Amino acid sequence: MKRKVGILGGSFDPVHFGHLNLAINLMEVCALDEILFVPTSLSPFKEDSPPTASTEHREKMLGLAIKPVKKFRLLHWEILSGGPTFTIDTVRRLSSDPSLQLYLILGEDHVASFHRWKEVEDLMRLTSVLIGTRELGDLSQLPVEFQEKLCHARVKIPLFEISSTNIRSRLSQKRYCGHLVPATVLDYIDKHDLYR
Repeated sequence: MKRKVGILGGSFDPVHFGHLNLAINLMEVCALDEILFVPTSLSPFKEDSPPTASTEHREKMLGLAIKPVKKFRLLHWEILSGGPTFTIDTVRRLSSDPSLQLYLILGEDHVASFHRWKEVEDLMRLTSVLIGTRELGDLSQLPVEFQEKLCHARVKIPLFEISSTNIRSRLSQKRYCGHLVPATVLDYIDKHDLYR
């Protein structure tokens, strides 16, 4: 029987409870055996606005955040590349292991641009897409061929309205963020004077 492995990528600048909530809920609802957190060095969609924290800091913060959950693991491949990275390349490497059944985890914020991802048809062939969503709403903003394919990918879960952009803003203003970010990550941010 194949191991069901979720893949959750992103800048994680910084990682927050929204990321962890999405992963934990989808892991439980979809009975995933493991979730791989894949920090990207640089998103192809954000080349004009690269992450604020260095790859080293983002990777260490993510490691601290996921450490308490035994089924969470950090995958370093993309962050080691040093440049723009593509999910399809990571998925192809993982799919070479026949013992794995792959699930690509998306938040609601990625759905509108998903059809523009590199080799998205291959991505959907090699993985089952899981979209964590509060409401099984309208997909009409997507091209017609994607509406049908992603219709059944949506999984209704409770979501946290948290964004890394808002957290960085709050941190720069020295505002409290303990309700948004794990304490171990906040300690790391404070120790290394990040996002000031």
